[in-house]
Amino acid sequence: MAISRTSRYQRNQTALVRDRYGRERLAVLHRPPQDQVLRVSDYMCRTHERIDTVSADFYGSESSWWMIGEANPTVLDWTRPEAGLTIVVPRGLA
Repeated sequence: MAISRTSRYQRNQTALVRDRYGRERLAVLHRPPQDQVLRVSDYMCRTHERIDTVSADFYGSESSWWMIGEANPTVLDWTRPEAGLTIVVPRGLA
């Protein structure tokens, strides 16, 4: 069975392995993680700004706010970030 060209596992190797009943099965082998460098931007929050609107400005989608949230673990309340708060906005791989 070939891996679809659109699959996230497309570059992984496959191998035949035996399951607990002794039957051969095709398995997808995991690739070891690679070090990656993430590009980020610093952003200063404005008065009455919400994280979903910042997300829409940077990513074109309000639902991607969680990426900014994960990059700023010290901010506990995103409902109304303080004006002047500087946050990190992930921009993609360098």
